Amino acid sequence: MKQLTYLAAAVALLAACSPKAGKTTKVVGAFGEDAPEFVEISMGEALDTTIYVQDGRFEAVIPTNLTTMAVIDAGSTPITFIADGSTITIDPDAGTAVSSDKKGPNARYGAYNEWMEQFMADYREKMTGFGDDEDAAEAYYNEAIGQFNDYQVQTVKANSDNILALVALSQMDMGETDQLAGLLDGLSEEMKALPEIVSLKTAFESKVKTAEGTHFVDFTVVQDSENPEASTVRFSDYIGQGKYVLVDFWASWCGPCKAEMPNLQNVYETYHSDRFDMLSVAVWDKLEDTKAAAEELGIVWNQIVNAGQVPTDLYGIEGIPHIILFGPDGTILKRGIRGEKIGEAVKEALGL
Repeated sequence: MKQLTYLAAAVALLAACSPKAGKTTKVVGAFGEDAPEFVEISMGEALDTTIYVQDGRFEAVIPTNLTTMAVIDAGSTPITFIADGSTITIDPDAGTAVSSDKKGPNARYGAYNEWMEQFMADYREKMTGFGDDEDAAEAYYNEAIGQFNDYQVQTVKANSDNILALVALSQMDMGETDQLAGLLDGLSEEMKALPEIVSLKTAFESKVKTAEGTHFVDFTVVQDSENPEASTVRFSDYIGQGKYVLVDFWASWCGPCKAEMPNLQNVYETYHSDRFDMLSVAVWDKLEDTKAAAEELGIVWNQIVNAGQVPTDLYGIEGIPHIILFGPDGTILKRGIRGEKIGEAVKEALGL
Protein backbone atom coordinates (compact mmCIF):
# COMPACT_ATOMS: atom_id res chain seq x y z
CA MET A 1 0.00 0.00 0.00
CA LYS A 2 1.05 3.57 -0.68
CA GLN A 3 0.47 4.50 2.97
CA LEU A 4 2.82 1.78 4.21
CA THR A 5 5.68 3.15 2.12
CA TYR A 6 4.91 6.63 3.36
CA LEU A 7 4.78 5.35 6.94
CA ALA A 8 8.26 3.83 6.68
CA ALA A 9 9.75 7.08 5.38
CA ALA A 10 7.99 9.15 8.03
CA VAL A 11 9.09 6.90 10.87
CA ALA A 12 12.68 7.12 9.63
CA LEU A 13 12.51 10.90 9.96
CA LEU A 14 10.99 10.65 13.42
CA ALA A 15 13.91 8.50 14.55
CA ALA A 16 16.55 10.94 13.29
CA CYS A 17 18.81 12.81 15.71
CA SER A 18 19.43 16.54 15.86
CA PRO A 19 21.72 18.86 17.82
CA LYS A 20 20.70 19.91 21.31
CA ALA A 21 18.26 22.84 21.18
CA GLY A 22 19.59 26.29 21.95
CA LYS A 23 18.07 28.57 24.57
CA THR A 24 16.48 30.86 21.98
CA THR A 25 14.65 30.40 18.70
CA LYS A 26 14.80 32.88 15.85
CA VAL A 27 11.56 33.52 13.97
CA VAL A 28 11.69 35.29 10.60
CA GLY A 29 9.14 35.83 7.87
CA ALA A 30 8.02 37.92 4.94
CA PHE A 31 4.72 38.83 3.32
CA GLY A 32 4.12 38.84 -0.41
CA GLU A 33 1.46 41.55 -0.49
CA ASP A 34 -0.80 43.40 1.91
CA ALA A 35 1.54 43.08 4.86
CA PRO A 36 -0.07 43.85 8.23
CA GLU A 37 1.35 46.38 10.65
CA PHE A 38 2.38 43.67 13.09
CA VAL A 39 2.22 39.94 13.87
CA GLU A 40 1.61 38.32 17.24
CA ILE A 41 3.44 35.32 18.67
CA SER A 42 2.11 33.41 21.66
CA MET A 43 3.27 30.29 23.48
CA GLY A 44 0.83 29.37 26.22
CA GLU A 45 1.52 31.35 29.36
CA ALA A 46 5.23 31.54 28.52
CA LEU A 47 5.00 34.18 25.79
CA ASP A 48 2.64 36.72 24.24
CA THR A 49 4.41 39.32 22.14
CA THR A 50 3.77 41.69 19.25
CA ILE A 51 6.33 41.99 16.43
CA TYR A 52 6.11 44.96 14.06
CA VAL A 53 6.43 44.35 10.34
CA GLN A 54 8.83 46.54 8.35
CA ASP A 55 8.97 46.48 4.53
CA GLY A 56 6.89 43.32 4.62
CA ARG A 57 9.35 41.48 6.88
CA PHE A 58 9.48 40.59 10.53
CA GLU A 59 12.02 39.00 12.85
CA ALA A 60 11.99 37.99 16.51
CA VAL A 61 14.02 36.00 19.00
CA ILE A 62 11.88 34.02 21.44
CA PRO A 63 12.69 31.53 24.20
CA THR A 64 13.05 27.91 23.15
CA ASN A 65 10.21 25.84 24.57
CA LEU A 66 9.76 22.23 23.51
CA THR A 67 6.71 21.49 25.66
CA THR A 68 4.35 24.22 24.45
CA MET A 69 3.08 24.81 20.93
CA ALA A 70 3.92 28.27 19.60
CA VAL A 71 1.37 30.16 17.50
CA ILE A 72 1.97 33.08 15.17
CA ASP A 73 -1.00 35.14 14.06
CA ALA A 74 0.26 36.48 10.75
CA GLY A 75 -2.86 36.42 8.62
CA SER A 76 -6.23 34.74 8.29
CA THR A 77 -5.04 31.40 9.67
CA PRO A 78 -2.76 31.06 12.73
CA ILE A 79 0.43 29.08 12.09
CA THR A 80 1.64 26.66 14.75
CA PHE A 81 5.25 25.59 15.27
CA ILE A 82 7.64 24.27 17.89
CA ALA A 83 10.24 26.76 19.13
CA ASP A 84 13.04 24.21 19.02
CA GLY A 85 16.15 26.39 19.15
CA SER A 86 16.56 26.67 15.39
CA THR A 87 15.64 29.42 12.94
CA ILE A 88 11.97 29.16 11.98
CA THR A 89 11.04 30.71 8.65
CA ILE A 90 7.38 31.69 8.47
CA ASP A 91 5.58 31.91 5.11
CA PRO A 92 2.24 33.60 5.90
CA ASP A 93 0.92 33.06 2.38
CA ALA A 94 1.63 29.31 2.40
CA GLY A 95 0.83 28.92 6.09
CA THR A 96 4.10 27.12 6.82
CA ALA A 97 6.79 27.27 9.49
CA VAL A 98 10.03 25.67 8.25
CA SER A 99 12.96 25.00 10.60
CA SER A 100 16.64 25.33 9.75
CA ASP A 101 17.14 22.10 11.72
CA LYS A 102 15.85 19.49 9.26
CA LYS A 103 15.83 16.77 11.94
CA GLY A 104 14.56 18.77 14.92
CA PRO A 105 11.15 18.78 16.61
CA ASN A 106 9.64 21.43 14.34
CA ALA A 107 10.72 19.56 11.20
CA ARG A 108 9.19 16.39 12.66
CA TYR A 109 6.01 18.32 13.42
CA GLY A 110 5.82 19.38 9.77
CA ALA A 111 6.42 15.80 8.61
CA TYR A 112 3.73 14.61 11.03
CA ASN A 113 1.16 17.02 9.58
CA GLU A 114 2.05 15.97 6.03
CA TRP A 115 1.66 12.31 6.93
CA MET A 116 -1.71 12.94 8.56
CA GLU A 117 -3.00 14.84 5.52
CA GLN A 118 -1.79 12.13 3.14
CA PHE A 119 -3.19 9.36 5.29
CA MET A 120 -6.64 10.95 5.49
CA ALA A 121 -6.71 11.67 1.75
CA ASP A 122 -5.78 8.05 0.97
CA TYR A 123 -8.29 6.77 3.51
CA ARG A 124 -11.19 8.80 2.10
CA GLU A 125 -10.34 7.78 -1.46
CA LYS A 126 -10.10 4.10 -0.54
CA MET A 127 -13.32 4.06 1.48
CA THR A 128 -15.24 5.80 -1.31
CA GLY A 129 -14.06 3.13 -3.72
CA PHE A 130 -15.66 0.32 -1.70
CA GLY A 131 -19.16 1.59 -2.40
CA ASP A 132 -21.65 -0.79 -0.76
CA ASP A 133 -19.07 -3.49 0.00
CA GLU A 134 -19.30 -3.22 3.80
CA ASP A 135 -17.07 -6.23 4.48
CA ALA A 136 -14.21 -4.81 2.40
CA ALA A 137 -14.69 -1.39 3.97
CA GLU A 138 -14.58 -2.82 7.50
CA ALA A 139 -11.47 -4.88 6.72
CA TYR A 140 -9.69 -1.82 5.33
CA TYR A 141 -10.87 0.29 8.27
CA ASN A 142 -9.33 -2.14 10.75
CA GLU A 143 -6.07 -2.19 8.77
CA ALA A 144 -5.98 1.59 8.50
CA ILE A 145 -6.70 2.15 12.19
CA GLY A 146 -3.87 -0.23 13.09
CA GLN A 147 -1.47 1.62 10.83
CA PHE A 148 -2.69 4.99 12.14
CA ASN A 149 -2.13 4.02 15.77
CA ASP A 150 1.27 2.50 14.98
CA TYR A 151 2.39 5.83 13.55
CA GLN A 152 1.12 7.73 16.59
CA VAL A 153 3.04 5.34 18.86
CA GLN A 154 6.25 5.84 16.88
CA THR A 155 5.72 9.60 17.02
CA VAL A 156 5.32 9.60 20.81
CA LYS A 157 8.42 7.47 21.32
CA ALA A 158 10.55 9.68 19.04
CA ASN A 159 9.34 12.91 20.66
CA SER A 160 9.20 12.07 24.35
CA ASP A 161 10.67 15.47 25.24
CA ASN A 162 8.43 17.74 23.16
CA ILE A 163 4.85 18.74 22.49
CA LEU A 164 4.53 16.58 19.37
CA ALA A 165 4.17 13.58 21.72
CA LEU A 166 1.02 15.14 23.17
CA VAL A 167 -0.31 15.86 19.67
CA ALA A 168 0.11 12.19 18.75
CA LEU A 169 -1.32 10.94 22.05
CA SER A 170 -4.46 13.00 21.49
CA GLN A 171 -5.02 11.15 18.20
CA MET A 172 -4.57 7.65 19.56
CA ASP A 173 -7.12 5.00 20.35
CA MET A 174 -6.56 4.57 24.09
CA GLY A 175 -7.86 1.00 24.14
CA GLU A 176 -4.39 -0.56 24.55
CA THR A 177 -3.88 0.30 28.20
CA ASP A 178 -0.53 -1.47 28.66
CA GLN A 179 0.89 0.30 25.63
CA LEU A 180 -0.37 3.68 26.80
CA ALA A 181 1.17 3.16 30.24
CA GLY A 182 4.56 2.56 28.64
CA LEU A 183 4.26 5.65 26.45
CA LEU A 184 3.35 7.89 29.38
CA ASP A 185 6.16 6.51 31.53
CA GLY A 186 8.63 7.17 28.71
CA LEU A 187 7.93 10.90 28.54
CA SER A 188 10.42 13.42 29.88
CA GLU A 189 9.77 14.91 33.32
CA GLU A 190 8.90 18.25 31.69
CA MET A 191 6.31 16.57 29.49
CA LYS A 192 4.86 14.59 32.41
CA ALA A 193 4.27 17.87 34.25
CA LEU A 194 2.01 19.25 31.51
CA PRO A 195 -1.62 19.58 32.71
CA GLU A 196 -2.81 17.76 29.59
CA ILE A 197 -0.53 14.80 30.30
CA VAL A 198 -1.51 14.76 33.98
CA SER A 199 -5.18 14.73 32.92
CA LEU A 200 -4.52 11.98 30.38
CA LYS A 201 -2.73 9.86 32.97
CA THR A 202 -5.58 10.35 35.44
CA ALA A 203 -8.12 9.30 32.81
CA PHE A 204 -5.97 6.29 31.94
CA GLU A 205 -5.73 5.21 35.57
CA SER A 206 -9.50 5.57 35.93
CA LYS A 207 -10.03 3.47 32.82
CA VAL A 208 -7.75 0.74 34.20
CA LYS A 209 -9.72 0.69 37.46
CA THR A 210 -12.96 0.32 35.50
CA ALA A 211 -11.79 -2.05 32.77
CA GLU A 212 -13.85 -5.05 31.67
CA GLY A 213 -13.90 -7.62 34.45
CA THR A 214 -13.66 -5.11 37.30
CA HIS A 215 -16.41 -4.17 39.74
CA PHE A 216 -18.36 -0.96 39.17
CA VAL A 217 -17.36 2.28 40.90
CA ASP A 218 -20.23 4.01 42.68
CA PHE A 219 -20.99 7.73 42.56
CA THR A 220 -23.64 10.12 43.85
CA VAL A 221 -25.43 12.81 41.83
CA VAL A 222 -27.60 15.69 43.05
CA GLN A 223 -29.90 15.98 40.06
CA ASP A 224 -31.66 19.19 41.16
CA SER A 225 -29.77 21.68 43.34
CA GLU A 226 -33.06 23.32 44.39
CA ASN A 227 -34.31 20.03 45.81
CA PRO A 228 -31.19 18.05 46.76
CA GLU A 229 -32.79 15.70 49.29
CA ALA A 230 -35.40 14.36 46.88
CA SER A 231 -33.20 14.39 43.77
CA THR A 232 -30.02 12.74 45.08
CA VAL A 233 -29.34 9.31 43.54
CA ARG A 234 -26.52 6.81 43.64
CA PHE A 235 -25.27 4.77 40.70
CA SER A 236 -25.66 1.72 42.95
CA ASP A 237 -29.41 2.34 43.05
CA TYR A 238 -29.41 0.82 39.56
CA ILE A 239 -26.17 -1.19 39.27
CA GLY A 240 -25.39 -4.42 41.12
CA GLN A 241 -29.04 -5.03 41.99
CA GLY A 242 -29.37 -8.44 40.34
CA LYS A 243 -30.01 -7.32 36.75
CA TYR A 244 -27.91 -6.87 33.65
CA VAL A 245 -27.87 -3.12 33.04
CA LEU A 246 -26.81 -1.28 29.90
CA VAL A 247 -25.66 2.25 30.73
CA ASP A 248 -25.45 5.02 28.13
CA PHE A 249 -23.36 8.07 29.06
CA TRP A 250 -24.64 10.86 26.79
CA ALA A 251 -25.51 14.57 26.39
CA SER A 252 -28.26 16.46 24.59
CA TRP A 253 -25.82 18.40 22.39
CA CYS A 254 -23.96 15.27 21.23
CA GLY A 255 -24.86 14.28 17.65
CA PRO A 256 -23.40 10.75 17.84
CA CYS A 257 -25.31 10.23 21.12
CA LYS A 258 -28.59 11.03 19.40
CA ALA A 259 -27.66 8.85 16.42
CA GLU A 260 -27.20 5.90 18.80
CA MET A 261 -30.68 6.25 20.32
CA PRO A 262 -32.51 4.06 17.74
CA ASN A 263 -30.10 1.20 18.54
CA LEU A 264 -30.68 1.68 22.25
CA GLN A 265 -34.45 1.85 21.84
CA ASN A 266 -34.39 -1.37 19.84
CA VAL A 267 -32.30 -3.10 22.52
CA TYR A 268 -34.67 -1.90 25.25
CA GLU A 269 -37.79 -3.04 23.40
CA THR A 270 -36.22 -6.40 22.57
CA TYR A 271 -34.61 -7.38 25.88
CA HIS A 272 -36.23 -5.35 28.71
CA SER A 273 -37.30 -7.84 31.37
CA ASP A 274 -36.83 -8.78 35.00
CA ARG A 275 -33.26 -9.77 34.03
CA PHE A 276 -32.30 -6.73 31.94
CA ASP A 277 -32.71 -2.97 32.25
CA MET A 278 -31.20 0.22 30.87
CA LEU A 279 -29.98 3.52 32.29
CA SER A 280 -29.03 6.78 30.62
CA VAL A 281 -26.61 9.06 32.47
CA ALA A 282 -26.48 12.63 31.20
CA VAL A 283 -22.99 14.16 31.51
CA TRP A 284 -21.47 17.52 30.55
CA ASP A 285 -24.97 18.90 30.01
CA LYS A 286 -27.51 21.41 31.32
CA LEU A 287 -30.43 19.93 33.23
CA GLU A 288 -33.13 21.63 31.16
CA ASP A 289 -31.46 20.62 27.90
CA THR A 290 -31.21 17.01 29.00
CA LYS A 291 -34.89 16.84 29.97
CA ALA A 292 -36.04 18.37 26.69
CA ALA A 293 -33.85 16.05 24.59
CA ALA A 294 -34.85 12.96 26.57
CA GLU A 295 -38.52 13.67 25.93
CA GLU A 296 -37.91 14.43 22.26
CA LEU A 297 -35.87 11.26 21.77
CA GLY A 298 -38.36 9.06 23.60
CA ILE A 299 -36.12 7.84 26.41
CA VAL A 300 -38.48 5.76 28.55
CA TRP A 301 -35.91 3.81 30.57
CA ASN A 302 -34.24 4.95 33.80
CA GLN A 303 -32.24 8.16 33.78
CA ILE A 304 -29.71 10.00 35.89
CA VAL A 305 -29.45 13.66 34.91
CA ASN A 306 -27.13 16.53 35.76
CA ALA A 307 -24.19 14.18 36.44
CA GLY A 308 -21.56 16.63 35.15
CA GLN A 309 -18.03 15.21 35.07
CA VAL A 310 -18.36 12.90 38.06
CA PRO A 311 -18.95 9.60 36.18
CA THR A 312 -16.69 10.41 33.24
CA ASP A 313 -13.79 11.17 35.57
CA LEU A 314 -14.35 7.97 37.53
CA TYR A 315 -14.67 5.76 34.46
CA GLY A 316 -11.98 7.45 32.32
CA ILE A 317 -14.52 8.38 29.64
CA GLU A 318 -12.96 10.74 27.11
CA GLY A 319 -15.79 10.91 24.58
CA ILE A 320 -19.51 10.22 24.37
CA PRO A 321 -21.60 8.28 23.77
CA HIS A 322 -19.88 5.72 25.93
CA ILE A 323 -21.89 2.57 26.60
CA ILE A 324 -21.12 0.00 29.29
CA LEU A 325 -22.83 -3.31 30.05
CA PHE A 326 -22.85 -4.32 33.74
CA GLY A 327 -23.54 -7.77 35.11
CA PRO A 328 -26.08 -8.55 37.87
CA ASP A 329 -23.39 -8.21 40.57
CA GLY A 330 -22.03 -4.95 39.10
CA THR A 331 -19.14 -6.46 37.15
CA ILE A 332 -18.24 -4.53 33.99
CA LEU A 333 -18.81 -6.98 31.14
CA LYS A 334 -18.34 -4.74 28.10
CA ARG A 335 -17.49 -1.08 27.60
CA GLY A 336 -17.19 1.22 24.63
CA ILE A 337 -19.74 -0.75 22.57
CA ARG A 338 -21.60 0.94 19.71
CA GLY A 339 -24.08 0.17 16.94
CA GLU A 340 -25.04 -3.45 16.36
CA LYS A 341 -22.49 -4.61 18.93
CA ILE A 342 -24.76 -3.25 21.69
CA GLY A 343 -27.53 -5.73 20.98
CA GLU A 344 -25.03 -8.52 20.36
CA ALA A 345 -23.39 -7.95 23.77
CA VAL A 346 -26.75 -7.93 25.58
CA LYS A 347 -27.98 -11.06 23.77
CA GLU A 348 -24.75 -12.90 24.59
CA ALA A 349 -24.85 -11.86 28.25
CA LEU A 350 -28.44 -13.03 28.60
CA GLY A 351 -27.56 -16.36 26.97
CA LEU A 352 -30.15 -15.96 24.22
